[in-house]
Amino acid sequence: MHVLNSDHLFSVCHQRAFRLPFGAKVTFSWGAEGFDRVIDPKPPTDLSPRQRQRFLKAYLAARQDFLSDLAAMLGGPVAILDEMGLHTSRPEARQ
Repeated sequence: MHVLNSDHLFSVCHQRAFRLPFGAKVTFSWGAEGFDRVIDPKPPTDLSPRQRQRFLKAYLAARQDFLSDLAAMLGGPVAILDEMGLHTSRPEARQ
């Protein structure tokens, strides 16, 4: 599978899409070129503070879900550093 990222193609090892509030969708991808995310369509700019918080909460939950999937797939911890800080996930411990 290949994904278009910044006008070039890269191989994708894992990709997953999530619905967000206000008709948006975020697609997270991870592969040889690293981590990528695309939000489509872009969220409206005229959201109230409460609506922005709702959108951000849904986005962060989707990203954490993707990171959990990725950690399980890789069999070890993963970390993403972005404009909102460092986010980590470890695979679930088997009982």
